[in-house]
Amino acid sequence: MRKGLVINTPKWNLDCTSVFVNLRLREGGFMNRLVLRSVFSAVLLLALLSVPSIASADSILWTLTGVTFSDGATASGSFIFNGTTFSSIDISTSVGNTYTTISPVFTSSITTLWLGAPSGDLTGTPILALLFDGPLVNPGGTVTDNLSLGDLAGGEGNCIDAVCSDTTAGRTITGGGATSTVAVVTPEPSALSLLCVALAALLAGVAIRKASQG
Repeated sequence: MRKGLVINTPKWNLDCTSVFVNLRLREGGFMNRLVLRSVFSAVLLLALLSVPSIASADSILWTLTGVTFSDGATASGSFIFNGTTFSSIDISTSVGNTYTTISPVFTSSITTLWLGAPSGDLTGTPILALLFDGPLVNPGGTVTDNLSLGDLAGGEGNCIDAVCSDTTAGRTITGGGATSTVAVVTPEPSALSLLCVALAALLAGVAIRKASQG
């Protein structure tokens, strides 16, 4: 007589249990990897936030170097520029003119500096135009911004009327520039930055232990 189908219940239960256990283990391993990846992302973010940025000077001292004119005269001195405003101007030429203020007649900018009397009747007053090849910017170290030459050269002359609508031919610039030196300063990390790094390291250690136990 043909025997009926016999199901090995204990074996089936054991095999299914093993499958479920394996699935749970796999799921746990996957979750551990997700936790570890999340923690590492947090660690990277905290580290980036904790790295001190390079300090840049707001106001930079520029010193004229080797500035010469077409008639053999020279110019020397310095000024401070913060990207928008000129200050502490102290420039003189070898013909006896001294400049400490910006001329209101012409527009000074990041590449141009016009110096002269600030107000009043400007007739006959000296005016000096410093036109640079590039912007007065120093990201760090020693930078020299050359003065423009040729047709674009600045120079020194005198106002022909009270409002300085034009200037005498005067002398044109034939060489030189302005030099600045900016030290790159890396500030010490703050107490909050150190705390963030320590917390990130602690979370990373917990995640690694959890992953290894899973």
